[in-house]
Amino acid sequence: MQLLDSKVLNAIRQSQYKQLALFIRHNYNLNVTTKDGRNGLFFALDIIEPRKRRRMIRFCLDHSIDALQKEKKNNYTPLHEAIARQQIDSVQLLLANVGGEIDWRSWDAHGRTILHQAVETNNVPIVEALIIVMNHYGVSVDIPDRHGLTPYLLATKLHLRDMAFILANKGHASRQQRDPSTYRSADEWEIAGIEEHRLFIRNKLRQEIDNAKTEGKITKVKKLKQIYNSSLLLSSNESIRRDSILSMTTVSGVNPKSSVSINDMIDQFPEGDIPESFVNSERDEEIFHFDSLHSPTRAVPFSLPPISTGRQHRPAVKLNTLMDLFQVVQ
Repeated sequence: MQLLDSKVLNAIRQSQYKQLALFIRHNYNLNVTTKDGRNGLFFALDIIEPRKRRRMIRFCLDHSIDALQKEKKNNYTPLHEAIARQQIDSVQLLLANVGGEIDWRSWDAHGRTILHQAVETNNVPIVEALIIVMNHYGVSVDIPDRHGLTPYLLATKLHLRDMAFILANKGHASRQQRDPSTYRSADEWEIAGIEEHRLFIRNKLRQEIDNAKTEGKITKVKKLKQIYNSSLLLSSNESIRRDSILSMTTVSGVNPKSSVSINDMIDQFPEGDIPESFVNSERDEEIFHFDSLHSPTRAVPFSLPPISTGRQHRPAVKLNTLMDLFQVVQ
């Protein structure tokens, strides 16, 4: 990357409009990229203050910085990146600009479509925004990922009930669909998801037990083994219930792979302490909706008005470590 390219991208990240105006005056191309394929829009997403970030995104779009540019590590466009960061306002601006040009079937480096990625974030406003744009352009939400799972099957597998409900009721996802490789139904994927989560918890516990042994913490080892060998974590596929406490947490905005129903699990043990919650209570600055796109005769506007919704973003519980949540005596 040339020195001048680096200065352009740094000016975008630092919101240095005078410097950018100087580049424009000298007819310098602002649509430059780093070696890994990131252009100015990726750098604009780094801006922390939401109002400044939105202004810079608009500036980039107005000056022909490619909103469909893909970086090389994850095969992300700026829209993918905004979804990963759960910047709802940035998602709104990018959708308004390139909603009709999105390749909905394209996979990222993890084999996911952009809708699969959004479902995994478990962020209701973002998924609703994508679905409304897809409906507007007549795009089906039943698009498979690399493994043959549609977003609805993925949401069912991960026990993200809000996501499954939205996909079925607003995206008109088929409830009878099966994946082409295993031919599992949504109900069967739901059970498989519980089993997968059970194994995930047991593996994390096994790691903590090994660490406690290395540190010579006998009391901790005993308590962890008590949980590890409990009937809850020894369940087989046949005995798993859909309302099992091993079901993944479904609070909006929580990655299911990083949280477990620890409080209920600890209650099963007489010596267990009720753990305190480790939460991140940061809220998005603004929530947007796309109801104006429901009309098939109405064109997509460049910018869509922000509104305030009644939906509260509940705190995102994070699994810092199992030992923190268990509060096992050292």
